[in-house]
Amino acid sequence: QGVAAAADSRAHRPPARRERGTARLGPTMDLSQETGTSDTVWVAHPDIDGEWVPGRVTARNEDGTVSVETEDGRQLAQKADEVLLTNTLPEQGVEDMQKLNYLHEPALLHNLSHRFFRDHVYTYTGRICISINPFNWAVSTPLYTPERLRSYRGADPDSLPPHVYAIAERAYTAILRRNAGEAAESQSVLVSGESGAGKTEAVKIMMAFLADVSCGAEKSQVAERVMQTNPLLESFGNARTLRNDNSSRFGKFIEIQFDAQSRMCGACIHIYLLEKTRVVGQAEGERNYHSFYQLLAGATEAERARARLRDAQEYRYVNQSGCMAIEGVDDSVEHGRVRKAMEVIGLSGEEIDGCFDLLSAILSLSNLAFASAGDDGDGAAVDSGAQQWLADAAALTACEGAEDLSSALCTRRICARDEWYTVPLTVEQAADSRDALAKAVYGRLFDWLVARAKPGRR
Repeated sequence: QGVAAAADSRAHRPPARRERGTARLGPTMDLSQETGTSDTVWVAHPDIDGEWVPGRVTARNEDGTVSVETEDGRQLAQKADEVLLTNTLPEQGVEDMQKLNYLHEPALLHNLSHRFFRDHVYTYTGRICISINPFNWAVSTPLYTPERLRSYRGADPDSLPPHVYAIAERAYTAILRRNAGEAAESQSVLVSGESGAGKTEAVKIMMAFLADVSCGAEKSQVAERVMQTNPLLESFGNARTLRNDNSSRFGKFIEIQFDAQSRMCGACIHIYLLEKTRVVGQAEGERNYHSFYQLLAGATEAERARARLRDAQEYRYVNQSGCMAIEGVDDSVEHGRVRKAMEVIGLSGEEIDGCFDLLSAILSLSNLAFASAGDDGDGAAVDSGAQQWLADAAALTACEGAEDLSSALCTRRICARDEWYTVPLTVEQAADSRDALAKAVYGRLFDWLVARAKPGRR
C-alpha cells in the first residue's frame, strides 16, 4: 500500500515530455530489435485479475499472437499488443519513474517493488512522491532525523533521494517567492492512498518540516499549537480497523498560514464526515475511537472517581468487538500526550475535565438497557439493573436528574395542531435513541475540539 503526495505550484513549469520507446510489442515489430538484449515481457496473470507476471517470448505466430513462457513454466499465447516490454532496472531501481524507458502499469509496480525491497520508501513520478509504508521502524526512523530534514531545506529536490520533505520544500519555496513579490500562488499538497498507506503520518511529517524551516529551532507558540493538533485529532478521530491500527475515520483539510516573514502563524482545520457510527458499534477485531481506551487506561484515581469510570471490560461500546488493546501501543502513555496537547492548544483544566466527563458519559450510556413498561408493553423504561448507569450518565452530562434523561430516551414529543403530545417509544426505539444520543454527543465534542484547536484563526 502506498500514499501519494504532490505539491501543486503553477509557478513551476512542467518538465518537458521525453520520447520513450514503444511499450507494447505490436504485431509488426521486430522482436529482437524492440526487446534489445532481453526478450522478457510482462503479461497479465492468467488466473489473478490485476496481476502481472514476467515471461519470455519464444515465438511469433501466424495468427498475430506471440508465444510466451512465464517464469513458472506456463506456456501462453498472447495477442502481440497485449504484451508489454520490460525495463532493465539498476541495482537501486529508478528514483523518478518518468525516466523509465517503458512506462505502463507493470513497469511502475515492478520498479516500486524493486525499490521497496531495498528499503527505499519513496519514489517519484514527476511531481508526485509515492511512498510505500514499510511497517518497520528500523527502516523509517532514519528517514526523519533533524539532519535529514534540514538537508532538504533550500536544496534542489532532484539532487537528493526522493522524500516527502521535497514535496513540502517545493511548496514552501513557492511561499517564499510569493512573499518576495514574485509571481507565485498559494500552494496545495494532496495526500491520498488506501487505509493504512500512511496518509496521516505523511501529513504530520510535512507539517513538522514546515514548522521547522519556517520557525527554526525556536518554534513559535502558534507553530507548537499547530503540531499539537495531531495527537488530539488522532485520539478523538482515529481508530483501529482490520487494515490499520491508526486509521483516520474522518476527512480533513488543513490550511496552514504564513506571515510576511514566511513564518507559520496560524492554521484552519476543516473536518468532513466523522464516522459517528463507530461510537456505538465496531466490527470484530476493530476498536472504538482511541480516546475511550486512552482515558480508561490513563486516568488517575482522582479522575476515575470524578468521571465515575469503571473497568474497560464493563462498557459495551468498547468491549463488543473483542479487541481492547493494540500491540506495541500504551494507551495510558497516549492519554498523557493527549492531555498535554489539550493544554498546549489552550484548554483550561475545567474544559479538559469536561471533555473526559463526556467520554465517560457515553460509556455509561452504552450500558443502558430497556424493558417494557406497563402491562400493555407498548412503552419502554430503563431496566432496573441499569439505574446506576443512568444516574452516572445524567450526572456527567449535567442533566437536572436521571428521570429527565430517562424520559428523553424513552419518549418523544410531537406537535399536532399546535398541541404537544408525549409518545412512548418501544424497547427497540429507546435503544436507538440511546445510540443516537451517544453519537450526537461525541460528534459535538469532536467538532468543539477541532474549533478550539485552530491557532491564529483569521
